[in-house]
Amino acid sequence: MRLKASLLLGFALVFGGLAAWLVGQLLSSQVSEPTVAIALPMQTVVVSSVDLPIGTNLQRNHFRLVDLPLEAAPAGSFAAIDDLLKDQPSVVNSAIVAGEVVLPGRLSTGYTRKGLTTRIPDGQRAISIPVNAVRGVGGFVLPGDKVDVLHTTSVGRKDEQPVSRTLLQDIIVLGVDQLSSDIEEEPVVVNVVTLLTTLEQAKKLTLAQQAGTLTLALRNGTDKGADQSNTIALNDLWRFDNADGNAAPAPSTLVARQPRSRDVEVIRGLDVNKQVIPSAGDALVSN
Repeated sequence: MRLKASLLLGFALVFGGLAAWLVGQLLSSQVSEPTVAIALPMQTVVVSSVDLPIGTNLQRNHFRLVDLPLEAAPAGSFAAIDDLLKDQPSVVNSAIVAGEVVLPGRLSTGYTRKGLTTRIPDGQRAISIPVNAVRGVGGFVLPGDKVDVLHTTSVGRKDEQPVSRTLLQDIIVLGVDQLSSDIEEEPVVVNVVTLLTTLEQAKKLTLAQQAGTLTLALRNGTDKGADQSNTIALNDLWRFDNADGNAAPAPSTLVARQPRSRDVEVIRGLDVNKQVIPSAGDALVSN
């Protein structure tokens, strides 16, 4: 029995040691095997190293190069700073933030000065109109706001009385006086406001300035509603001028006055008679 037990113990030790050796060889082979990294195709692109507001003249120190995965690189991006600056002079026509990939659509060439030129889309025009503190909404109209243009005139009216109507709606303000930055936040009382219009709208504004008075009405930036109101004439103001809110009579309404009379004594000899004679002016008269 003792011999049999010894043999079993010996076999167990041998097989256990063999199993341990095999496991050790397997682990060592896995550790020594190098990890294979999957190399992604990369592309070098130009990005902005600083914030570039509209109208900035481009310089080399405004940009840097970064490598992006080929699939993440935007189509049309520049591969070298020299490619971006080869068309001189170049300016920013749409604000670029630091770290943003620079694309050709954000740039414009052929202008050396900051101004509105790069902000006017094809087919549109910038036109300026004179305003004052009242007609310019107290200076609260700033670049980037939207306004309606109201026109007051008596031209073409048979009664020669002025009327007010909406001439243009939802018009973008490009600048006030010589300010064109859309980051302005403080009210500024100005003498001139520059609007972005079509060529036809620019013609209307030019003619309207000669035939009446222009006033700006500031819109909520999210308001896209169209003006459905009627032209306002002086008669429309008079009809609602009563303190109690009741409509006042129109100017042409006839008003009946209470007749006025006079007592007259008629004497015939000794007879005295009294007669009431109505006044000749007691009639319907016009206001």
